[in-house]
Amino acid sequence: MELRQLRYFIRIVELGSVSRAAKDLYIAQPALSAQITKLEDELGVKVLARSVRGVTTTKAGESLYLHAQAVLRQIDRLRHDVVNIGTKPAGPVSIGVPTSAANVLAGPLISTVQERYPDIQLRIVESLSGHLQELVTNGRIEMSLLFEAPSDHVKPINDDSIQSSHLRWMPLLEEQLFLLSKRQENDAKSTTISFEQASTIGLVLPGQANLTRQLIDEAFNAEGYKLNIVAEIDSLSTIQSIVESGYASTILSKSAMVSKNKDTSIRARSIDGGGLKRRLSLCISDIVGYGTAAECVAALIPELVNSCILSGNWSGAASLQPPAN
Repeated sequence: MELRQLRYFIRIVELGSVSRAAKDLYIAQPALSAQITKLEDELGVKVLARSVRGVTTTKAGESLYLHAQAVLRQIDRLRHDVVNIGTKPAGPVSIGVPTSAANVLAGPLISTVQERYPDIQLRIVESLSGHLQELVTNGRIEMSLLFEAPSDHVKPINDDSIQSSHLRWMPLLEEQLFLLSKRQENDAKSTTISFEQASTIGLVLPGQANLTRQLIDEAFNAEGYKLNIVAEIDSLSTIQSIVESGYASTILSKSAMVSKNKDTSIRARSIDGGGLKRRLSLCISDIVGYGTAAECVAALIPELVNSCILSGNWSGAASLQPPAN
C-alpha cells in the first residue's frame, strides 16, 4: 500500500467521481483507476462502488477513508515536526469542544494560543460529545473535550493501561446540572428543587443520544420519577431561546446558557441538593499520535479550565485538577 494510493482514494471520495479526481490530480483516468484496483487487490475488498450517478464508498471504503485521513495527517505532522525541530511550535491543531464548554473556553483558548504560540493554527470543532468522541477515536481530530458520567472509570493520559475505546482521559472538572427556568416576579426564594417537583415541570431537553440527557434520564428513573418533556432539541441556542421566552424549562449546566442578562433572566435551581453532575475530560487517542503543536495546546487546557473556574466564569463547576504549585 502506497501513500499516493491513499491520497488518490481520498480525493475520489471527496469529489465522488474518478474522472473529476483524475483531472484534479493531473493523472490520466486509466492510471488512476489502475491504482485503486491495485489498492483493492492488496486489501482484498472493494472500497469503491461505481454507478451511473458516480462513485461512493463501500462499508470497507468508509473505514479506509477514515484511517487514510488519519494516516496522511500523521505524515504531515511528522514532516512538519522533523523539519521544524528546535523552532517555535507551529502548524494546525484540531480540538473538539462540546457547545456548552465552548461557550466558556473557546475565547480564552484562542486568545492564549495566539499570545503564546502565534504560529499555531487552531481548529475548534464544536459538536455533541458522542460525535466528538468518534472523531478523536478515528484520528480525524487530535484531541477533544468530552462530557461523561462522574462515576465512569477513566484512564489518566499518563497511565499505561489501555481502554477499549483507545482514548486517554484527563478529568478536568465536574459540572453541576441545574433546573433552568425564566425568572418570574413571584418566584419563591428557594434555590433548590426536589426530583418530584422537577418532574412536574415542562422541559425542553436534548435528544436521547445526548450524554447529558442520558444522565438526566438515569437520575430521574433512579428516583422513580418520569420527566415531563414537551420537546427534544439538540440545539443549545434554541433551548436557551425557549427557556428565556418562558415556554418551558430545561436541565443543563449554567455554562450552556449564553446571555448578557442570564443572571437576571434565568433562574437556576439545584436538583436534590446539587447531586446531578457531569464530568468534563480531555481525551486523546492512544493510537493516533500528535505533534509538538498539539502537545502545547493540550498542556494549556487544564490551566485555562482552572482559570475559568477560579475567575467565576465557569459557574457550577469544580476543578478535578491538582492545585498549581
